[in-house]
Amino acid sequence: MRRPSTRPAAIVVALALVAGCSDDGSSTTTTATTTPPDTTTTAGVIPVPAEPFRGFSLSPVDYEGENFVEFLDTAARNGDAIERVGDILEWEEAEGSGVAVVNGLAATYGYLPLSVSGVFDVDNGLLLRPIDDATFDRYVAAARAYAEKHQPPYLGLGVEIDTQWRNRPDDFEVFVDLFAAVAAAVDEVSPDTKLLTVFQLERLSGMHGGLFGGTNDPTLAAWDLIDRFPDADIIGFTTYPGLVFSDPSEIPDDYYTRLNQYAGGRPIAFTEMGWQSAGQYGVYSGTEQKQEAFVERFLELTAGADMAFYIWSFLYDQQAPGPFASMGLVDRVRRPKLAWWAWQESG
Repeated sequence: MRRPSTRPAAIVVALALVAGCSDDGSSTTTTATTTPPDTTTTAGVIPVPAEPFRGFSLSPVDYEGENFVEFLDTAARNGDAIERVGDILEWEEAEGSGVAVVNGLAATYGYLPLSVSGVFDVDNGLLLRPIDDATFDRYVAAARAYAEKHQPPYLGLGVEIDTQWRNRPDDFEVFVDLFAAVAAAVDEVSPDTKLLTVFQLERLSGMHGGLFGGTNDPTLAAWDLIDRFPDADIIGFTTYPGLVFSDPSEIPDDYYTRLNQYAGGRPIAFTEMGWQSAGQYGVYSGTEQKQEAFVERFLELTAGADMAFYIWSFLYDQQAPGPFASMGLVDRVRRPKLAWWAWQESG
């Protein structure tokens, strides 16, 4: 799926501003969707919430000034985790990288930092850089060092990897080997870390129609790809059913609970999820009522699933293409949508 780009320089500015906040992480700005951070958070202690927990991806209105602080306040108060999806080399934690910032502020704000890293462009399957022997070893070393330093409860490698299999099958085979090598390295230095990889649920199940532009055909399902990753402790998915269903009521009752069976009995997780709240796309047009109904329907349909966590893609609406621009639970002028209240009631 298309995601808003993150500007590292802007994150550095935001980090500097956060460093100037009071010890409890509060800033001078609050909105209707925020309250001051909990001052009982113990510095240096990052909580590990009970499963299933929930959260948001790193999705402020922008990365400038107090807007970034506001995002951290709001996300931490209305979820358990903040997830950064980025380039695998962010695990080298260069100053100002998204992973470094999310980790560095976790104890102050009291959220669990989640990192899911990729090696290719999710829009077209093209590698971020060729994976020759040196790059392969660099990726494994980055994962090992990151896991050893942080002992993360959860760690993700691979973002919508069925896209790479579909578009670049030879590169996918390299990724399979890379995942196995990373799993061995992480297990050696951080044996309690639960490693996952991530598939795009709608397309993996053969649903290529709707706003994907193709045809829904169950014979195109590729569930067997999950079996290529026996070292994964959790099987992750992104899910955007509003792209292929015109209304949340159309989602089958077993749409999510069936996934534990395909995952070989392993827990599942949703690293991205959303439903558009605006935009004219024929029967797939978004409304706040549909988005609200999806929050409620998702919780209903996952009640019987073995689920580790679920992450709503955007807290605030993002400057993203098409339906993704309206998937935030709060708009860009800080107005809570109907789904925001459904999200709060579910917590």
